[in-house]
Amino acid sequence: MNKLKISIRVNKLNQSPIRKFFALVERAEKRGIKVFKLNIGDSDIETPKEILKGISSFKNKNIHYAPSSGIKEHIEAWIKYYRGFGIYLGAEEIISTVGVSEGILMTFLAISNPGDEVIVFEPLYANYPAIAAMCGVKLVPIRLKLENGFVLSSEKEIIRKITKKTRGIVVINPDNPTGKAWGKKELEIIAKVARKNNLYIIADETYREIIFRGKPLSMLLFKNIDDNLIVLDSISKRFLAPGIRLGVVVSKNKEFTAGILKIAMSRLSAPTIGQLATIQILKKSRPFTKKLTAEFKKRRDIVNNVLRKMKGVVTYLPNGAFYQVIKLPVKDSESFIKFMLEDFSYQRKTVLVSPMEDFYVSHGHGRDEIRIAYVLNVKELNMAMEVFKRGLQAYLCLKP
Repeated sequence: MNKLKISIRVNKLNQSPIRKFFALVERAEKRGIKVFKLNIGDSDIETPKEILKGISSFKNKNIHYAPSSGIKEHIEAWIKYYRGFGIYLGAEEIISTVGVSEGILMTFLAISNPGDEVIVFEPLYANYPAIAAMCGVKLVPIRLKLENGFVLSSEKEIIRKITKKTRGIVVINPDNPTGKAWGKKELEIIAKVARKNNLYIIADETYREIIFRGKPLSMLLFKNIDDNLIVLDSISKRFLAPGIRLGVVVSKNKEFTAGILKIAMSRLSAPTIGQLATIQILKKSRPFTKKLTAEFKKRRDIVNNVLRKMKGVVTYLPNGAFYQVIKLPVKDSESFIKFMLEDFSYQRKTVLVSPMEDFYVSHGHGRDEIRIAYVLNVKELNMAMEVFKRGLQAYLCLKP
């Protein structure tokens, strides 16, 4: 009897570098080891009371489908939110999504055919390669290097990658996994290249307000790219509600929004209760996100106060989001992570971080790098970094 097979697209997918070690975490915890989880962007800071109140106050006797484009009041709240940044949108230019991940999927499906290409800057959020593989899209990487702060040096770097199959350029700002906040000159380069070459710009602005120096910078403020620009946004990070699974796709390109609405209809709608629950926080977000950014800055500084004293460790001080990439004096960061979970503890504690190799499109890069997420409170983060430091020392003593 022939063995049943699964699809080629599934076989192309890698396990999530953020979630792949959960089985080892469970085993460590069963042994009584506390695992400080610095691997996933799910902070311990409380979700805003406005969202929790919005959920608990839902009294309808039936949870109906929402419109495929989004509930009117929810979309109006996004319009007000963007207006606070000097960005003026119409309701027809915003479509609700099930988080940014669905927004990525919908966008790739809407702008490309199988075999088409999209330029990305690596390292990049690991869901992009996974979703591209599912859509039959080839990601063409431009490597930005940790040693120079992940700076884009010139437009030539992008132009060299453009072919007849290129459909767009992805820019994540502030960036996951690096914490890089893109500068205006760099974004102007992307805008210029996209205009000249008739390409889409997929601007993932999930972490927009989490900037430690300067002001948030949205590509929606740039002129003469309305037809090119697609912005992906989310409730998950700036409002600490990743489990509510809500985002939006924003574009002034009418053909694109009409196309993506067809896809939205095919999956019915984004969550009804979540849309209703997030209306109030969208309308008055700035006081909350200001405090949130100050807290993440404290956490960033705690992490870097330890890292800069660790021999052989290479990093840089990020200016946004709540992640950073670190180069370790090891050959294989996955081996180090497994050691931390299976063989090491300090005071019955250990640390989980994310290996960086699967954040790259180019094969072989990032094997000696990790990503740290500042998701723990100050007290626990101080302890976690002490455990991390001692764990790396112990690992280096074992490995030649």
